[in-house]
Amino acid sequence: MINIYTLYNKITYSSELIILFGLLEELPQEEPHCYNQNNISRYSNIIDFCKSHFNYIKSPNNCDIIVLPYKFISTDDFYFKFLNNISIKLNKPLLCFYNDDNPTTFNISSNVKFYRTSLFDYSKLFNEFSLPTISPDFFQNYYLNTPKLTIGYCGHLESGRHKYIDFLHKSSIKTDFIIRNGFWAPGLDKKKAQIEYYNNIHNNLFTFCYKGGGNFSYRFYETLMMGRIPLLINTHCVFPFPDKFNIESIALVINEDELDFNNLITIIQNYYNNNLHNLLNIQQNNRYIWETYLSPQGFLNNII
Repeated sequence: MINIYTLYNKITYSSELIILFGLLEELPQEEPHCYNQNNISRYSNIIDFCKSHFNYIKSPNNCDIIVLPYKFISTDDFYFKFLNNISIKLNKPLLCFYNDDNPTTFNISSNVKFYRTSLFDYSKLFNEFSLPTISPDFFQNYYLNTPKLTIGYCGHLESGRHKYIDFLHKSSIKTDFIIRNGFWAPGLDKKKAQIEYYNNIHNNLFTFCYKGGGNFSYRFYETLMMGRIPLLINTHCVFPFPDKFNIESIALVINEDELDFNNLITIIQNYYNNNLHNLLNIQQNNRYIWETYLSPQGFLNNII
């Protein structure tokens, strides 16, 4: 059991703070789109997991880790500085979580373990780590046994995505694109938009993944969760637990700064043809990677 100390009267329960959900008796109520087709929360059984792995103690002296009780704000934040001083004094790590598009490098001290979504590999500090996003689990326990080469995408064309979507749509490869007017399908019922989104991933071997407002992609994690293969245009992203799995083994990764549009279709076709007899195994492994490392329980189990 890991002993955790935090400021209990300052806790804000959110996707950043699942490590503190063991203090709850029931999950927070969220919008309908935060639940899957079986009305199961995106946090699933995280309360039971936390209760079986963590002790929440009232004194920092006997703790193993200290946790900032809300989404990280800045190093000038009063309670961050308060907990940071305790962390340094007791030589205990201070864990901070930051689900945000902001890629700013903060001047954090070496005792802090900073988990964040938006990172660049060339500017990442040694104590900054990638934070996976949390979405409801829509996996239907189904894989494409003899998949055709198809690329899916459901979303908007902002943040530089339009040039790739347009190019792929006009190519010889079969595409299954649903284009929205903006972030989170404005004007469309959110539950309907959600079902169409996950069905699109479910129906296609590949899903096009590209950064959004921050340098990370929700869709990348959701594609792995659905047991499919991300077609990732990589913009110097950072991924969780690089010592546990190789990103190249779970996705077709194309580095944007090395991309030649003249070769893009050939790269995709070659990947498909070279892995033709292994595509089922890749799908199954991707689901395993998500469950083991990137689901809420998997993530917490590995940062322990």
